[in-house]
Amino acid sequence: MKKFTLKYNYVLDMREGTYRPKPDRSARQTKPLSIGKKNDPNEFVNLSGYLLFILLSLIFTSCQKEEKTPVPPSLQLVDAAGSISRDTTIAFGDLMTFTLKATGGSENLTNLYALRGGSYLVETRALDTSMNIFSFQVNTSFTKNLAGTEYWTFVVRDKNRLADSVSLTITRDTAVDFGPILTIESLMMSAQNRQEPGSFYSFAAGVLKMAQALENQAGIDLLYYYYGEDENVIASPGANVESGVFEGNLENWDIRRTTRFIPLEISADDFYAADNDSLLVVSYIEGSGKRKAKNLKAGNIFSFKTQDARFGIFRVSEIEGTDDGTVVIDIKVQDK
Repeated sequence: MKKFTLKYNYVLDMREGTYRPKPDRSARQTKPLSIGKKNDPNEFVNLSGYLLFILLSLIFTSCQKEEKTPVPPSLQLVDAAGSISRDTTIAFGDLMTFTLKATGGSENLTNLYALRGGSYLVETRALDTSMNIFSFQVNTSFTKNLAGTEYWTFVVRDKNRLADSVSLTITRDTAVDFGPILTIESLMMSAQNRQEPGSFYSFAAGVLKMAQALENQAGIDLLYYYYGEDENVIASPGANVESGVFEGNLENWDIRRTTRFIPLEISADDFYAADNDSLLVVSYIEGSGKRKAKNLKAGNIFSFKTQDARFGIFRVSEIEGTDDGTVVIDIKVQDK
């Protein structure tokens, strides 16, 4: 129902002799919208169109906003004491330490890896590690091999699969000869349930029993035990030796050094002929070492690298018994 605002003046009603108000037809009519009541259809259409226009304008404006371009991560080699941050020349067998610093861009960092290639080398991943952090600084070390030239590329990626990388070249110093080695013959160790001669070995202190090893945790490089499907095993305290194998459990040690092992397909003659560290270094492939040398049999040969980057090779000459038995090995190791 329409509402009107009327203006009145008075005229004489001749029939009754009284005055009555006379509508002023020229008065302006107002049309307030009354919600819930029957209104002018045209008025509703106009309002709906206006609201639709506003809604479409908001959607269009929102779609017009530019998406932010993802920012990639950044990676750099830090020029720190004892670290390599640029092309350099070093001797065969020397330690190469790299200090890497990375920062995320739009997303967290998820992966860091290193590609190692060069003369006489098939490019391999010498390092590959996962993470979910925004930034890090880490030291990683490798040993210079026989290749005259090595090309190193370090790559960091983030959740967006964006990456950054740094590269450098390492050249072998041919003026420096190969290093000397120690030969240790007929080294015997006993499994966990036999006291003599002992299950632990330190290149500094020799064969040790459990109580002695506990007092010399910082020097234990090898240990021997027998367990389950792995059977006869040479490992180290950092190898996560199964709980209950040794009394007191090695996971409770304050210091657990880790030695890593790689099985070798070389002859006994080649093993015994080695008189410098060239074979010891080149036979160990960074990133391929395992924390246990398992299922040992007489004649097996393994390359190894200790916690302090000391390279060596051992050959199994005898194995006797199980968890109360013994193993006898011959070792060639860098003389450091």
